[in-house]
Amino acid sequence: MEVYQKPPKVSESIAQQLKQEIIKGFYKPGERMKIMDLAKRFGVSQTSVREALKILEKSDLVTEFPRRGYIVTKIDLQELLDIWKIKEKLWSLAISWFVERANEEQIQRAKQYLRKFRDAYIGHDIDKAFEANFEFTDVILEGCGSKKLVSLLESIEDQAKRYRYLSLEYDDNLKISSQYFMEIAYALEARDSQKAAGLIADYIRFSADVIQRYYNDMLLKYKEKSRKNKIM
Repeated sequence: MEVYQKPPKVSESIAQQLKQEIIKGFYKPGERMKIMDLAKRFGVSQTSVREALKILEKSDLVTEFPRRGYIVTKIDLQELLDIWKIKEKLWSLAISWFVERANEEQIQRAKQYLRKFRDAYIGHDIDKAFEANFEFTDVILEGCGSKKLVSLLESIEDQAKRYRYLSLEYDDNLKISSQYFMEIAYALEARDSQKAAGLIADYIRFSADVIQRYYNDMLLKYKEKSRKNKIM
């Protein structure tokens, strides 16, 4: 018997679309989200757009300012590095608990997404690699057995994803990420929680280092992507 799933509201669908576009740099940090323009684009009421932006505000992807409306949230480098430090601690704990608590089906699914990331690296497909990365982390959250830990991680990941996506273009990031992920797959297979936690911590530190070195360049790429999107 299939479980009935309530279709998403119009505002939820718009929020999901805008979320993906913000993450992939179609809107640059500090850019104003014009409600009237978005309503015309999606063919919906301004009320639906406002509701969508309220949803995004909960993830800190946009910020509402008096008399200015909604602006794509800007994060300075220090705040971003703080987020990565928090990620390091929380994901180490999450994957450790996952190894200890996940069932065999979840372990195999996690490994499947890690292999999918490797295949994306071989094909140099950043979009597929990004998708596989977060399919993997979704399984970790599912199997770690802690609603509180899941809530904490989900509260910062939407912000982190914007910079994670762009960072994959730098310093052989796809290749190095794939190498880390294959080592993590072996640790999952062996049910070695200490090894898995150590690898994910090392990997997140590597990712933070890439972001620190290329932060300014990523901001320029955001502007370029946003400009091209407006032209198209």
